Amino acid sequence: MRDDRIFELARGTVEGMGYALVAVEDGTEHGRRVIRFIVDHPRGITLGDCEALSRELGYLLEADPRLGERFALEVSSPGLDRDLRSEREYAHFAGREARFVLRSRLEGQSVLVGIIVGAGPEGVRVRPRDAAEDVLLPYEAISRARLAG
Repeated sequence: MRDDRIFELARGTVEGMGYALVAVEDGTEHGRRVIRFIVDHPRGITLGDCEALSRELGYLLEADPRLGERFALEVSSPGLDRDLRSEREYAHFAGREARFVLRSRLEGQSVLVGIIVGAGPEGVRVRPRDAAEDVLLPYEAISRARLAG
């Protein structure tokens, strides 16, 4: 099952519990399948939040025959230094400052730090520090992006 399908399956449960589902990562680590849910809340995420969400998401995923094989389930907060990877993640963190490493220079710079204004299919709109206007960074122009502490 792809990350997007698991995201859509879990979104209602996570949002119904009062949290935002930021991302889902479905991959293999140390020879075992791991499905990781990255969740957020304005007040932050506690260990108790992760436990409650893990319990509910476990019930949900175990009931879905499309998942097939056994898997480990993890629930965590985005963290302060999380890499941003998808349109959904950029949109979730609108209003937060991020550091972008660019594949090619933009106005002589290969690194841009600014506030994420929004995200859409065309890319991420960013207000650079000390700038009066936003810039649009196409996704393919971004080598790496991370929330700025």
